[in-house]
Amino acid sequence: MERRANAFSVTFASTMKTKFFPLFAFLLGPFCVSAQRPTAAAGKRTDDYIRVMMAKKHIPAVSVAVLKEGKILKMQSYGMANLETHTPASSQTLYQLGSISKQFLATAVMTLQQGGRINLDSPINAYLDSLPSAWQKITVRNLLSHTSGLVRDDPDFDPLKVRPLSEEIKAIYSLRLDFDPGAQWDYSNMNYYVLAAIIEKIVGTNWAAWISQNVFEPAGMSHTRTNSWTDLIPNRADGYEWTHDSWQNASIRLALRPSGAFVSTIADLAKWDNELYTDKLLTTSSKNQMWTAMKLNNGDATHYGFGWFIDSINNHLRIHHDGGVPGFRSDFERYMNDGLSVIVLTNSGGANAERMAQNVAGFFMPALMPQPAKAISDTEPTMTARVKSFIGRLQQHANIDSSTLSPELAKNYNIDGARRMADAISGKIFSVILISRREKNDRRTYRYRLDYGYDYVVLVIQFNSQNKITGYGIAD
Repeated sequence: MERRANAFSVTFASTMKTKFFPLFAFLLGPFCVSAQRPTAAAGKRTDDYIRVMMAKKHIPAVSVAVLKEGKILKMQSYGMANLETHTPASSQTLYQLGSISKQFLATAVMTLQQGGRINLDSPINAYLDSLPSAWQKITVRNLLSHTSGLVRDDPDFDPLKVRPLSEEIKAIYSLRLDFDPGAQWDYSNMNYYVLAAIIEKIVGTNWAAWISQNVFEPAGMSHTRTNSWTDLIPNRADGYEWTHDSWQNASIRLALRPSGAFVSTIADLAKWDNELYTDKLLTTSSKNQMWTAMKLNNGDATHYGFGWFIDSINNHLRIHHDGGVPGFRSDFERYMNDGLSVIVLTNSGGANAERMAQNVAGFFMPALMPQPAKAISDTEPTMTARVKSFIGRLQQHANIDSSTLSPELAKNYNIDGARRMADAISGKIFSVILISRREKNDRRTYRYRLDYGYDYVVLVIQFNSQNKITGYGIAD
């Protein structure tokens, strides 16, 4: 899948699930920035922060752009685009974008609408033939906004098998819709497969080639294109995954997925951000539609427009999208009413690009700095002591005392999972703070914020009535 949850988790018990928490960048420590600090100071703090996160999260390369109303405040690349050739990352390094790609397909659809060639409220069978009867009520708007009911992905998808777009779509014909069109919201990569097919049917040529000519070229994005494992792509970054104590090359995908198809540079995406401040390609009306949360049939608002998520941080409007494919994580943040944009590209599957982008935004505009989950009263200090012991053993020995685990969890315990967990919480922890507690079915789930001074992670840990650990994970 192109978009991945912003959580790394190591979970063995089925009752254990991670969830998201409000984010904050730094404690009241050396990285905080006052509202009066100049851009240069914010840029220096960004450099310091990115280098710390690269070391802690094992990220070979990061490229960052910060823009004010489309104009570059800071553009910087760090680390290595290719570890084998020792090639440094630069503003011309191409990263896989993952689901940031969706905004470009949505843009293509909106330009076709502007030309009167597509109607967002038409059923998709007005453009594609021989669709399943259950799809007859799905509209183009439903596809753009993830309210169609189509499954998230083809369950039989093979990343090493190249199939025509029509076959990829036909592979889910026999699957039931997850809900009636417009009744619910659920993220689905298949929506953007179908949109690509509709674009092809309307324009009479390959969807990717048409987007290149009609979106990227007008925006001056000369390096942005679809990914390919056979074409020679100059300045392409390699993707990596960190395992135990070493790097390995990320798995490849020969299949081209419209939902996460493109590669781009930080410089090209900065041009794209600037383009979005003009009406050259998209009219104000089109952009307003893309950046307005879709409403369901019952009138409830979702948190997604067309190719963009829509929410707020500290009461500031936030339009954004992240992306993830093997070996790459990316994020694009636009704080619309503040005129600030932050883009982060990485070549590590374990990076949290969204979190880094939010924190960088807070350097340049402190009002945007994500706030920490507040501490709650700790009425069970003995449990907190158990948790601290759990953390200490992991950090010191990269393993877990099996006597502290429930029989079920102990049976499924493996050292590789413990090592990944140890890596996720490595570093000097300044404080362990309880931020939530929930009890259900004789199981107690605790969430602790592990503060490092420059950042934090949230440890989720669950105990049964015998105070044995039944699940654990990281939600950061």
